[in-house]
Amino acid sequence: MIEKYSEGTIRRIHSIMNSALNEAVHDFRILRENPLINIKIPKKKEEKKALKFFTLSQTERFLNQVKTPVKNAKYSHSIQYYVLFTLIARTGLRIGEALALTWDDINLKDGELTIDKTLIYPLNTQPYISTPKTQSSYRTIKLDDHTVSLLKKHRVNRHEVVLMYTNYVQPENNIVFFQHEGKWLKTNVVREYFKEVCKRANLPVLSPHALRHSHAVHLLEAGVNIKYVSERLGHSSIKTTADKYLHVTKKSRTKQWKCICGMFNN
Repeated sequence: MIEKYSEGTIRRIHSIMNSALNEAVHDFRILRENPLINIKIPKKKEEKKALKFFTLSQTERFLNQVKTPVKNAKYSHSIQYYVLFTLIARTGLRIGEALALTWDDINLKDGELTIDKTLIYPLNTQPYISTPKTQSSYRTIKLDDHTVSLLKKHRVNRHEVVLMYTNYVQPENNIVFFQHEGKWLKTNVVREYFKEVCKRANLPVLSPHALRHSHAVHLLEAGVNIKYVSERLGHSSIKTTADKYLHVTKKSRTKQWKCICGMFNN
């Protein structure tokens, strides 16, 4: 079974069979003992998934597509998604961290952003604010001038949108990104919107988390210290960052070096 099914599936099957055979032994006395008692479920070696991210040019193309007005869009005056995706692409925030932001978390004067919570939005249940993924996820990160400028525009734009569209409601809890009812943006809605933009831009259809990966890869390819990148992403250790991204940047550097060698050889 280990060749066909995941370890979790096998454990569930084992549990059901174990209950049935226990009844066969103790309740119905069909068997003398449960043959599953001494069976150990082998660990399935998980294949390492390929890291999904955009190159610099692909990231730029994606963000330009988000910024481009869509014909007959319902809330065309809103720049919310452009700001959200730009923020993730330039900070490496997790989607839950970005959606949980309030204006109290952002210091536009000093160009800093503090992460101390994340939004959990389960399907078909009520969303709630939770603590960050790990202790190291509590962090304050620097914002570049472009992102600061964009957030300032968004702060004005969100008020304009509330005034412009009659069904738009101003949120009570000072959240940065919100749906028209004044509540947190739904994670699954953001993901679907992201996919639609990928299709319009003729890019690989990825998820918003790809922007976090892209941010990390672009920083490391630019020669930024891995410790800084790790702290910026909120990783528990430098090893986590290295295991996740260094093999990608090494491939990129090797490819660039081959191109340079090719130029000299020509």
